[in-house]
Amino acid sequence: MFMLAALENWYITGLDVKTAFLYGKLNEEIYMKQPKGFTTQGQGSKVMHLLCVLYGLKQVALQWWRELKAFMKTMGFH
Repeated sequence: MFMLAALENWYITGLDVKTAFLYGKLNEEIYMKQPKGFTTQGQGSKVMHLLCVLYGLKQVALQWWRELKAFMKTMGFH
């Protein structure tokens, strides 16, 4: 991204990679246990179905790369 900005003479005000990781879409179904302290009494055995990636998942970086790659293709890069 920095190279593209330098080549096109763009001005970058900030780059927030953590936020980009949070809003990625998942291509597969992922379930996780409820975190300690967030379980409802009597429902501790239930699991959560994730709809978006969470920071810290193993799939986060790959999904972020897929989103970036798709965006770059729409811009005409290959």
